[in-house]
Amino acid sequence: MTGPDFIEIGTDNRDVTAAFFQEVMGWAWESMGTGAAGFFTDGARKVGMHEEASPCMVPYLAVEDIEAKVAEVKQAGGTLMGEIADAPGFGRFATCSDPRGVRFGLHQETR
Repeated sequence: MTGPDFIEIGTDNRDVTAAFFQEVMGWAWESMGTGAAGFFTDGARKVGMHEEASPCMVPYLAVEDIEAKVAEVKQAGGTLMGEIADAPGFGRFATCSDPRGVRFGLHQETR
């Protein structure tokens, strides 16, 4: 069974959210430049943050073959939200939702 290997935090206030998780979890904040985009680190990048009007947390599930898993999501009545994307140093990822609209991500590590 594969499970969560990355969490994405959506926030409408980067500074407040970053300060909160730095204080509570001891994570260091690493900005990617503009907006809320960046990573919290504790030696490994396992939590990302992006700007979003409705604050949320989206778990990303580890998969071996992202195209095959996206096909399974669609076959089961889920939705691919956007496109499969590549991020250098992170791998390939896709945001999906189940038939009821619950968001989750798929993540295939760079090999």
